[in-house]
Amino acid sequence: MKFFRGLSWKLTLSYTLVTVATWLVIEVLFIAGVSFLLLSSDLIPGAMIYAVDSFIAPKVAEYLDQSEPDIDSMRGWMEQAFKDGITFESPENPNLSFHLGDLDQNAYISILDQNLNQLTGFPQTSEIEIRPDDIYIRDLVEAARVGVKTPERITEISGGYLTTAVPVFTEKKEVLGVILIKITYPPPGSLTQTLAFIGVSIILFTLSAGIVGTIFGYFTARGLTARLRNISSAADAWSRGDFSAFIHDRSADELGQLSGQLNRMAEQLQHLLKVKEDLAAIEERNRLARDLHDSVKQQVFATTMQIGAAKAVLDQNAEETLKHMDQAEQLSRQAQAELGALITELRPVSLSDEGFIASLEDFSTRWSQQNGIEVELALSQIPFIPQEIEQALFRVAQEALANVSRHSEATEVMIEIFEKDSEIILSISDNGIGFDVTEVCGAGMGLTNMAERLHSVGGVLDIDTREGTGTRIKARCPRTIGE
Repeated sequence: MKFFRGLSWKLTLSYTLVTVATWLVIEVLFIAGVSFLLLSSDLIPGAMIYAVDSFIAPKVAEYLDQSEPDIDSMRGWMEQAFKDGITFESPENPNLSFHLGDLDQNAYISILDQNLNQLTGFPQTSEIEIRPDDIYIRDLVEAARVGVKTPERITEISGGYLTTAVPVFTEKKEVLGVILIKITYPPPGSLTQTLAFIGVSIILFTLSAGIVGTIFGYFTARGLTARLRNISSAADAWSRGDFSAFIHDRSADELGQLSGQLNRMAEQLQHLLKVKEDLAAIEERNRLARDLHDSVKQQVFATTMQIGAAKAVLDQNAEETLKHMDQAEQLSRQAQAELGALITELRPVSLSDEGFIASLEDFSTRWSQQNGIEVELALSQIPFIPQEIEQALFRVAQEALANVSRHSEATEVMIEIFEKDSEIILSISDNGIGFDVTEVCGAGMGLTNMAERLHSVGGVLDIDTREGTGTRIKARCPRTIGE
């Protein structure tokens, strides 16, 4: 059943069911219409007149066209015919026949002479008396006695019966008598035959319509599902950040219009991403310029001043010169550390090889060695962190440690990462001098950058600090983007 749960087979089966149901309704309506027209027309009465005139009347004429009608022989023939059944075949058309034994038990047949007196009949108990109140029977036999053979004049349908009066002619076309037949209407067996025909036709129509509907439905659904798969494939690529994938569908229908709209959306998103990357690059350059100006440039300028002071007292006071040179060397090392931190920040984040926790541990160790600040790690392994969240947290850690080395004057740093209440939390604490958040936010410490990085993945940045008590940076991110 799982195989038929696909959209292609659902559409195919729907198409098949609709086709079969439509054909069945058409067939039932057609058969009902044909049956109605058949029963309301003169076709059946005409066929009855033709059968009696072609097969029964010539035999009756043999017994009547004598000087004295041979009633006994005619009665014996009729009894034998209705008892054993006699099939009459047309000499002109071998495919045309009439079986006299097919009349139902409620039917009767009477042979009348020219004066409309009953000569014989079957069954023998059917004594026909043309009474004055039998207007429709009298009209029928009166018309037949003068040789009328049109169905409108010599047939009558009333009370569920068909009554027919057929004239019997001599070879000279003189009327010898009248054959009066009354049978159930519709004729016996017609309903059974009709139902049998409907049953067989329903089976044939169902099979043929089912096969045709399945074939056409399969190929129709196949094309539709292929177009939907193209849209799904492009959507998967977009979810991975690849907006270069486009949907190739030039149809003018709703799916084609949807594909065009999605393609335009992908182009706009690709353009927005390019603009965002350009703005990020500009912002990064501006931040780097501020950091170089605030740290390395000032330290290089101070180093230059110390070297100049050392040169000024070089000949008079060797001890003062040495002091200035020591300070210049210290400033040079600070500038070197600052440049190392900036270079580290500029390196692209690649966490796929070692993993997020291992990369953070390695970076923290190298940073501790470069800056001479002790780092204590408490890193919990958290499985299945989205790459975007890992990169954001790693950048926040880089930025926070850079601030520690530049501004905090700390000797110890504590780095923690753990999961709590469906959130991933990165905490970086130091024992430095702290700062006033209201004064330094937006003043080049990178706090805005950290907050924006976290905001892009649905995270929040918390800062807990006071002057003289150290600083704690806490980054909180959801388990998945969008939560």
